Amino acid sequence: MLALTGMMIYSIGCDEDPISVGEGILPDEDFITIDTLVFMAKESFSYEIPIVTSGSQTMFAGETDKHRVESIFRFISPVTLTPDTVRNSEIFEATLSLTPVYSMGDSSETLPLYLHEVISGWSTTDFNRDVFETIYWRSKSVADTVAMVGDTNQTVFRLPRELIAHWAQQEEESIVTPGLVLRSDESANSIIGFRGPGGENGPELRIIYGVSGSPDTVTITQNARAFAAYMKDEPDLQNNIIIQAGVSTRAVLKFDIHEIPKGALIHSAELELFKNPEFTISHPEIGDSIFAHQLTDNNKFLMRTANRARFNTSVIDSINNIIRYSSLVSEIVQDWVTVGENLGFIIRDNSETLGLHRTSFYTETGTDEALRPRLKIIYSRI
Repeated sequence: MLALTGMMIYSIGCDEDPISVGEGILPDEDFITIDTLVFMAKESFSYEIPIVTSGSQTMFAGETDKHRVESIFRFISPVTLTPDTVRNSEIFEATLSLTPVYSMGDSSETLPLYLHEVISGWSTTDFNRDVFETIYWRSKSVADTVAMVGDTNQTVFRLPRELIAHWAQQEEESIVTPGLVLRSDESANSIIGFRGPGGENGPELRIIYGVSGSPDTVTITQNARAFAAYMKDEPDLQNNIIIQAGVSTRAVLKFDIHEIPKGALIHSAELELFKNPEFTISHPEIGDSIFAHQLTDNNKFLMRTANRARFNTSVIDSINNIIRYSSLVSEIVQDWVTVGENLGFIIRDNSETLGLHRTSFYTETGTDEALRPRLKIIYSRI
């Protein structure tokens, strides 16, 4: 009897499909349903923004068919010489040494470089290209030289005695020395970057002065610096996704996700972009570092620094150069469907002052639909 009773309980309480156990205890609507939707971008464009470059580790100079870049810098430490000492020294030599750390162009190229004396004040606080364009400097250069692209040897300028005497006079009058602009000219077909911060391999101003046989030396390295870069090829920013370092440009990307109900729980949201080699400018050593940010102001292009999401790359087709960039933007999408407003993404390079490389992506108007931007969202209703 006991055995028979046990068999009856077992047959009633168990089923071949273990999921069905307890079925009917809870109503169907209380089970969580997970859905997946894929959205194609409805709008994308790029815009140019003057970035703050006073924290750059590199001072750039040069021109290509796509870029022009100039740098401004001044030495913070005083020359510590009187104007009369400079003028009356029997021997005098002033050299500025710069160490190359970056180059863009053919290694067989030579780059003419010029130094121009700055004649108006400037500050590194919030310095960008717009600020640079308000600064005055003398049209005639005070020193020039030629650098070889790809050469790791120091580039040396010989500064005139009159310039150092002028700086010494300014310091005697408690005037901050405005410094120099480093630039090239239209004959250039390459760009060189020099190490900016003072210290080892940094810019060095060395002054040798005094009498023959017993000279003295002053060495100055600490400096303030920034650069201003321009695009010469003028790509169509309105109809392309172009992420340009140095200049720089950022992109706005928008998706219509109204099908996702308000208050939904976002399990995963992945943003996919595909690299467009036509507008991309690569550098052999400096790579991109692309991030997606939440756009917070559709008019001023402000972005939220929190919840940013980095893109990872994967080669889909090496023969046809198809490279996929993917980023998990779940936190941004979750904000859109709960407390925030869906204004879109800002796509930018996290190393905007590192170089002049450019990354471009196919847009929603791309001929190949498989390469258009898309947003895959896995969610459930609450």
